[in-house]
Amino acid sequence: MMRPEHWEPPDPPKVLVSAKRVALELDVPNWKANEICWCLERVFYAPGRARYRVTRASLDVFKELLEQGLTIAAARAVMWRFRERGELPPADPDRVRLDHIYWMSRQRRCW
Repeated sequence: MMRPEHWEPPDPPKVLVSAKRVALELDVPNWKANEICWCLERVFYAPGRARYRVTRASLDVFKELLEQGLTIAAARAVMWRFRERGELPPADPDRVRLDHIYWMSRQRRCW
């Protein structure tokens, strides 16, 4: 039995994660994780915007989109669209809206 004076609090959750961690959590190769990270919310911590981490919140939202049945390409398009607005997708997005965002991202725009 553990005595209360020997109890240590658990490590706090990490707010920022690396691309390598993204690769592990999504079970994708490192090059694909780097590609995915560009649609997530990034925080740069080196001069020249060379090194970055992604926020845990944006990675969790991306994983939720994958759990809803979206492909990686569709989830990237949705994350990119919402990131342009400076926000994350809602917790319970409408699947028709998500599919429309992905469909619009695949259309060629002739200007």
